[in-house]
Amino acid sequence: MQNIILTFALNSLYNMNVISSFSELTHHLKSIECRKKIAVANATDTHTLDAVLMAVDSGFVEAYLIGDVAAIESPRLFEHNLSPFIHIIDKPYVLEATLEAVRMVKTGEADILMKGLVNTDILLRAILDKEKGLLPAGRVLSFSAALEIPGYHKLVFFADPVVIPSPNLVQRTAMIKYAIETAYKFGIQKPKIALIHATEVANPKIHYMQDYLDIKDEWRNGEFGDVILDAPLDIFLALDKERGSIKNVPTPVLGDADILIFPNFESANSFYKGLSLFAGAEMAGLLQGTEKPVVLTSRSESTQSKFYSIAMACILV
Repeated sequence: MQNIILTFALNSLYNMNVISSFSELTHHLKSIECRKKIAVANATDTHTLDAVLMAVDSGFVEAYLIGDVAAIESPRLFEHNLSPFIHIIDKPYVLEATLEAVRMVKTGEADILMKGLVNTDILLRAILDKEKGLLPAGRVLSFSAALEIPGYHKLVFFADPVVIPSPNLVQRTAMIKYAIETAYKFGIQKPKIALIHATEVANPKIHYMQDYLDIKDEWRNGEFGDVILDAPLDIFLALDKERGSIKNVPTPVLGDADILIFPNFESANSFYKGLSLFAGAEMAGLLQGTEKPVVLTSRSESTQSKFYSIAMACILV
């Protein structure tokens, strides 16, 4: 709660412009001329390497590429002519490279951890290690994402499409707070939050509905700070003012949601993948709850998505 209020106060102090697209995000990062250090675990896949080099070229990243030197030193990398902002650390084994990347972030030698060609379970074991990992005791590990949807007037943040299969009340509350903190970092001073359901009807037979109602009570009691929250809402009510208005449901979020919280990761995952596949939406995403941001994208994500995920991590450090 205190962290959310502090972040809001800092945004108000600096009067930051709202970032409504990924192009505005990258422009903002270029304008502040501050490179964040990113440690890439086993940086040997083409999409990850290209995304990191794009971030280096854009001026907001200094990269530590950890892995097998013979695999990392590709023709694409040689084009950078030994840039002072690219460092290669020879760790030929995947586990060794992963542990070194986590160590660098843990000790403050790097600001951001990024998954390269590493199985997610290997990376998560390193992150969750009680002594050497990056998840403080009592924190909830979750995945937060931003989506740029053609036809929608701003970025929309959502959770959780990857990590938590069926969140409980504590996890949902943490997911909301992470999303709020992220929205503040993007200059959104009063985020609008929609807890997503198939309809606006609070069906008590749906197992997560009581969580939604409890969260709404917490919001009324000031738990989430200066935000607008409503639940349950369907996607039309949350994101489409015209279609939502037809339903004649009074909601302060109508067609203007900044944050979507989904009931489970199947629905969140299908939501963003469907929009990416059929509508050309672009996503940025990372782990939250950790000491520093962790860029964890699947191997199927595009270079552009990985690049935007790095940019999102940079603004959260």
